[in-house]
Amino acid sequence: MIFFFTSKRKSFLLATGIFFLISCGNNPVEHKSSGIDKADYTQYVNPFIGTSKMGHTYPGATAPFGMVQLSPQTNFVPMFNNDGSYNPETYAYCAGYQYSDSIIIGFAHTNFSGTGHSDLGDLLLMPTTGDLVLDPLKTETGNKGFYSAFSHDKEEASPGYYRVFLNDYGITAELTATERVGFHQYTFPASDSAHFILDMVYNVYHYDGKNVWTFIRVENDSLITGYRQTSGWARTRKVFFALQFSKPFKSYGYKKYDKETYTGFYRRFDQYHNFPEMAGKNIRAFFNFDTQEGEKIRVKVALSSVSTEGALKNLAAEIPHWDFEKTKAGTKEKWNKELAKIEVKTMTNAGMITFYTALYHTMLSPIIYEDVDGRYRGLDQNIHTSDGFTNYTIFSLWDTFRALHPLFNIIQPERNNDMIKSMLAHYDQSVHHMLPVWSHYANENWCMIGYHAVS
Repeated sequence: MIFFFTSKRKSFLLATGIFFLISCGNNPVEHKSSGIDKADYTQYVNPFIGTSKMGHTYPGATAPFGMVQLSPQTNFVPMFNNDGSYNPETYAYCAGYQYSDSIIIGFAHTNFSGTGHSDLGDLLLMPTTGDLVLDPLKTETGNKGFYSAFSHDKEEASPGYYRVFLNDYGITAELTATERVGFHQYTFPASDSAHFILDMVYNVYHYDGKNVWTFIRVENDSLITGYRQTSGWARTRKVFFALQFSKPFKSYGYKKYDKETYTGFYRRFDQYHNFPEMAGKNIRAFFNFDTQEGEKIRVKVALSSVSTEGALKNLAAEIPHWDFEKTKAGTKEKWNKELAKIEVKTMTNAGMITFYTALYHTMLSPIIYEDVDGRYRGLDQNIHTSDGFTNYTIFSLWDTFRALHPLFNIIQPERNNDMIKSMLAHYDQSVHHMLPVWSHYANENWCMIGYHAVS
């Protein structure tokens, strides 16, 4: 195998004399993009690699080092059993998706890749048709939930793009993303009872009490803002969002799963139907539409750690239009730029897929963690503005200090410098005056032994 490393600062060649002779094997690693121009490095990336068993990767859409990881979720597995003991099945869902599953319960906007513990799974969005159902797996009466069956024959993924057909509803779902905005496109059948369910209950590694507070505000007939605070692996984590539909909804409402003893004078309102503020710990909202055969409804969801205002700024800056294909092509171009930093020649196409998929996975974290104006939530839970660097988060340093960051010194020197400055900002904001041990989303989670930031 021959490697050609290129960057703005350096260009050099490393020849190993070793050739990949690896077969792709069974379905999760089959390559579905034959016939693409050789200059397109994304043709060698298979996002389904690692999605079986304990690989803990996701197949969904994201930009390089993007703050949004928009990906299907294939089960809702609680972290604990009814008796309070740990549920070992939850470990398989660190990234929200298992290739062996045959159902999808929705598309979440934050996901870890490759971790051995988990969190996230924010803002699960699911399109449906027919009778409105607000429980993902089964209802309180034992009927089917809002999940849909799907087949891998009608599923595809490539860097920055994901597509699947939802069998139960006849809906084609397509996903792409920029750094801070997830972009959905759904092709509906004709229906006078089409719905979008915004599930703010769902979490990866969910348990009762993980959702500290949720707030949803209906700004107008197509724009929703809000936030959720959770206490999980990151014990004080806030995600703000702005969600915009490409067409007005005809009605909306929500269901609250909290036990309430006091609601103040909000009790004078019917808060559950067409009331523009929704608040509680566990909420699922719904938005109703009429659709024509083949009609496409698009949804843009921007994230921020700072505020809904920050999310709106991110939305306006990164996707000010409704052209799904334009965003998809732009993100593909970003991935090609990053993947082209190492040129590899192998004896087999399988070797190319193995290498470039691995290279792709190196660029899924750390992630950008600031708004387009440079503001971000710091470890002290105050709002800071990056000065001369881009702020990053998800530092699994006991995993990455040996090889990933040395690799970034070669192919991502500017980003690696920003990551170091992000760690120094973490130190300045730390009441312990420490660099990150294992940190994500403005929280130190203290996972694993050692102090690898100084290694």
